[in-house]
Amino acid sequence: MRKAFIIHGWEGKPAEGWMPWLRTELEQREWEVNAPQMPHPMLPKLEEWLLTISQLVGVPDSETYFVGHSLGCYTILKYLESLPDGIKVGGVVLVAGFAGNLKHPIPVLQSYYKDGLSWDKIRPHCDNIVAIYSKRDDYVREESAHEFVQHLGAKIIENNNWEHFSGVEGIKELPDVLNSLLEMAKN
Repeated sequence: MRKAFIIHGWEGKPAEGWMPWLRTELEQREWEVNAPQMPHPMLPKLEEWLLTISQLVGVPDSETYFVGHSLGCYTILKYLESLPDGIKVGGVVLVAGFAGNLKHPIPVLQSYYKDGLSWDKIRPHCDNIVAIYSKRDDYVREESAHEFVQHLGAKIIENNNWEHFSGVEGIKELPDVLNSLLEMAKN
């Protein structure tokens, strides 16, 4: 059975914005969906978020998919970085994802991503990565999406209808995410 793990971002929650819609759409297609409330979303700690994902996922496989928003994307990539050799997941969708290079530093997050990403440790664990970004995003640099292409072979989807794809923007559906997952699952 296909499993999807939806990881919200800083100050986020799984019931905001487009995430409940995505959950419903996937469950209607008989996917098992987990969208946890990550610990201390206002003052996140990487170790706590990684432990939460690791305990929830167990042993991932080719039927395991991840969707992240903002800080959730960085967390998913750090999770992939930590996996043992030989484990591959089905796919990852990064919505407003970044590699630690935000447009404006956010002091409470700087220790979260201080170590950066080890691209060479991430890439062997996933062949299907989609990065969805907006040129209107006030937080994430457009270059982040291009880093995902360069280092991870990601496919980019530019969606300028939104800024940071946050619930506060009134976004209730994000078909780019659903379509990306369904396309990955076909292959």
